[in-house]
Amino acid sequence: MIVFTRHALERMKQRNITKEEVLAAIRESGAKQDGLGHLVAQREVDARLLRVFYVERDETLVVITAYKTSKNRYKNE
Repeated sequence: MIVFTRHALERMKQRNITKEEVLAAIRESGAKQDGLGHLVAQREVDARLLRVFYVERDETLVVITAYKTSKNRYKNE
């Protein structure tokens, strides 16, 4: 199961990111862990890089936030 925090939904709306884009990033990318213990999924969308931050609790993935950025900024990750 995947759930979205209120913060994630608000930011996704502001940034024109769909749930489908977020779900595809989580499904299709190998997530890496950041320094805070969050999982980070990345996927190219509209010539930009979509980054999705989430955590796993029991059998649920909780999406914390998502944003699009330059592909060059995180090309080594």
